Amino acid sequence: MSFQLRYHKTLMSQMLSVILAIAVSGTTLTGTAAEPAANEDSQVYPNAVVAADHPLASAAGIAILKAGGNVVDSAVATSFALSVLRPASCGLGGGGFMVIWDAEQQKSTVIDYRERAPAAATPDMYSRLPGTEAQRQLASRQGPLAVAVPCTVAGLCYAVKEYGTLDLKTVLQPAILMARRGVPINDHMRSVQNSMLARLKKGQLDEKEFQPLIEEYLNRGEPWKENARFFSPQLKALELIAENGRAGFYEGPVADAIVATCGKQSGGILTLQDLKDTQPIIRKPLTTTFDGYQILTMPPPSSGGIAIIESFNMIDALEKQVLKHPFADLKYHSPQELHFLTEVMKHAFADRAEYLGDADFVPVPLDRLTDPAYASRLAARIDAKQTRQLKDYGRYVPPKDSGTSHLSVMDAAGNAVACTETINLTFGSYVVIPKYGIVMNNEMDDFAAIPGKPNAFGLLQSKANEIEPGKKPLSSMSPTIAIKDGKAVFSAGASGGPRIISSTLQVLLNMIVFGMQPEQAVESPRIHHQWVPEDLLLEQELYQQVGAQLKQFGHTIKKSSSLAATQAVSRQPDGLRGHSDSRKHGAAAGY
Repeated sequence: MSFQLRYHKTLMSQMLSVILAIAVSGTTLTGTAAEPAANEDSQVYPNAVVAADHPLASAAGIAILKAGGNVVDSAVATSFALSVLRPASCGLGGGGFMVIWDAEQQKSTVIDYRERAPAAATPDMYSRLPGTEAQRQLASRQGPLAVAVPCTVAGLCYAVKEYGTLDLKTVLQPAILMARRGVPINDHMRSVQNSMLARLKKGQLDEKEFQPLIEEYLNRGEPWKENARFFSPQLKALELIAENGRAGFYEGPVADAIVATCGKQSGGILTLQDLKDTQPIIRKPLTTTFDGYQILTMPPPSSGGIAIIESFNMIDALEKQVLKHPFADLKYHSPQELHFLTEVMKHAFADRAEYLGDADFVPVPLDRLTDPAYASRLAARIDAKQTRQLKDYGRYVPPKDSGTSHLSVMDAAGNAVACTETINLTFGSYVVIPKYGIVMNNEMDDFAAIPGKPNAFGLLQSKANEIEPGKKPLSSMSPTIAIKDGKAVFSAGASGGPRIISSTLQVLLNMIVFGMQPEQAVESPRIHHQWVPEDLLLEQELYQQVGAQLKQFGHTIKKSSSLAATQAVSRQPDGLRGHSDSRKHGAAAGY
């Protein structure tokens, strides 16, 4: 892609007008209402496509592209818009990963802006707290002590500066206008609010401690009315970032407010120095070749990239060693195909739990885990007729992460961005920064928070993911791009904790192996197995169709209402397509 493009003031004016209309009326760029038309995501676009898990976020990304921005500008604009539209999942108080493919320079770049443990963090910071074990664990999930150093703003500012074509102030305008004018409350936002109000009623959300969250994001504890609009309390913070760049967040009044709320005086350990020191890291993507495509995905501290590479390599080995024919020759969603896929997932998740952590702090055997020869040895252990015992896969239990958002951007030239961001669990730590409305993450819970303690299954978490000052917790986020002939062809990622990995893998397999377009690839029912617990989760349709047959392989079957939410885009000879998962009421946009 050319990073020297210039934009015109007339186009910028048009872009702002479009976004203003979106914020006021709740329409997308294609003219549909808040719920997209049935065939919207079947459209083929000649120039570019954006798939985010909110229709207005996708529209914001397209507006920036129309105004002369490139795929990185578009991704950053979409991300900032999601901080307004999906505050329970991601935003200014969190972190993420971005994978970029530059078709012109034939270059891939990974920006790691995952949160870090504060400098005062220690491995025993939770185990030495007073109270019961349950109370100590809760401290890693709720309140100021659960907050890791946020890096989303630093990562996005860096991406625009180094790889974008527009200025940061312009790229932030869609998010600012949405925060200022308000956005319609959609079904997903209502569902999240209902869930949180239920927690409040059950006493799982302390009304006094987390009053700012209830006031600013849960409509003061009252259900949203039918035609209500949400006005993001982050407007002032967004304006300061637009005006001052990263300094608008990591220095000055916003930083002071964050430390006052999450620092020592409030029971946390975050400091101004922690904020000042945070920087994104440029990493090399993990790569493998599968079915003629070069796969680009995230290295540690993502665990998802390793698991996806291992899975692709194992499937390739299965084709050669066991099946003696292409995986695609198996009947799609047949019991046999799903059994093989389950066994692949179990091996990948077992390795993820045992070996993975922040590679800047602990040795991670990347070369071995991504070696096709290693995958061949794992594939040789897969029994075509039955599953194996728990101990035959691994020893440790993976961490949980839940509240997340993914976006994919692609243009006709074959440039692409896959970006996944999170604040960890729904509404993160429940801590909201007064005056600036920033929802703070609870990423400290993604570490092995209490070392040496067995989990409910009697298994220990790996020391590789133990808390250390400045260390990044393990993540399931798995933004992935597939390249062919030097151009991006597929891009996908998901939200939903460990299910991110299995969902991203299946959507990519659906497109690469089974020839599906993004809409069908994303909407097809999915399975999930993360090795521990010993449950094979099936979405409703598959549970009814093949659940009984899968039991015959020895799997413990459970029904799941929804397995992650995935966004995917593709580039084919006739144009670009994208789809945002209906599981989270998203919609793609393009032009």
